[in-house]
Amino acid sequence: MRRRGELLDATTAYVGAAVAGVTLFLPITFSWTLNSTPYRIASLINSVPRGAAIGVIVAVAVAVLMRTFAGPAAAWWWAFGGAIALLVNHFVGRQVSAPELLTTQNYVDAVCGGILLGALGAAALRCWQSGRQGPGFGFALGGAGTFVIGDLAEVLDIRDHDPYAVLETPPRTLIALAVVLLFFSAWRHRTRIGSTPPPGIAVELPITPILGATLLALVVLAMTEWLSRQYTDVANAEGHGTEIGMAIVVIGVAATAAAMLLPGRDGVGVFLAVALVAAADALGATPRPAWLVLTLLAVTAAGILLGARLPSAALAILAILGLSLFGLFSANDDSSLLYAIGSVALGLITGYCCGTAHPHYPPSGVLAVAALFLPSLITALPDQDPTWPDRPGLPDPATPGRVAVFTAICCAGGLLVLHRVRPRHRHRPEPAAA
Repeated sequence: MRRRGELLDATTAYVGAAVAGVTLFLPITFSWTLNSTPYRIASLINSVPRGAAIGVIVAVAVAVLMRTFAGPAAAWWWAFGGAIALLVNHFVGRQVSAPELLTTQNYVDAVCGGILLGALGAAALRCWQSGRQGPGFGFALGGAGTFVIGDLAEVLDIRDHDPYAVLETPPRTLIALAVVLLFFSAWRHRTRIGSTPPPGIAVELPITPILGATLLALVVLAMTEWLSRQYTDVANAEGHGTEIGMAIVVIGVAATAAAMLLPGRDGVGVFLAVALVAAADALGATPRPAWLVLTLLAVTAAGILLGARLPSAALAILAILGLSLFGLFSANDDSSLLYAIGSVALGLITGYCCGTAHPHYPPSGVLAVAALFLPSLITALPDQDPTWPDRPGLPDPATPGRVAVFTAICCAGGLLVLHRVRPRHRHRPEPAAA
């Protein structure tokens, strides 16, 4: 019976993290925009990275609150409430949606996804700390697997790779499944009270993880939007290498500051997540067939287990650097075999990074997983437009790979600083009672 409960919690954590990840990674829908104006469609697309930034901040804030003031059962119930709100938003959107409300609905979707991800991460990673590794493994696999699979074009049955054929993301059936699983897990944990402070005892709220998440999300969002405007407003036939370099340095500094705001060496996950996002974007966004999706999930799970057994932050960042170099040298090759190899390597490396990070403070783990869904500078680079093939200032095909390589180098430097400043085994996950 105990094994069945452990399996239930692991499955719940996996499905819930996958639903939250898709919510932050993709817009709520495109199908309702068919009769909308280009301005509103552009607003919906622009709201996706902004919604992801909001979701990251909300997820870390909820995780901090759950870890500080609530017991183990409350986090499961809050995750259940976030999933219910997400499902209601999708049902209401289907009934009363108007084109001008899509951007607002996407922001509401991001907030609900952030609540789900933060509360579920606090519950699952707390189980990991207590020796029950199933929920923590499921949470890591759900977040990392969604990041590795990426666009979900084949899984969601997008006809002819047409994004306007997407009915809604995530599908209501998947959200409903998460709601059912979360209810049973929350009901199973209803008797776990936890060590909440007695009445009259004030407990200090650890605000630094929330500040770290806010700093990282807002700086990444600001740099990507600024770089996108540079390509749109300033025509430069020689490219924007200086602007790209400045943006990489600023994001590296922000990642270092966010990592320093986390206790001990929990900031390792932040550096690995920022470098992974750039490396994944450098590989491209070609849709993956269904058979490759199952392979990627299996490889990612193997990577998590390997990272938990043999953790090494240095090896993880070197693997990300190698993946970035692979994306750089394969930029001019459209071989499906090379893309499949890169995708499998991405899954293995992402899983290994999740197992290696192993934060001692649950909100730190939530931030590391949520940061996987933030945009990278590569998403701000313009693509070749068939209607304007000779537009000046377009980046060459190797530019995304270079951006990923230099981002990985900056994150490696930040890891060196973190390991120098924070000695080993000096973790303070819990604030002192006032």
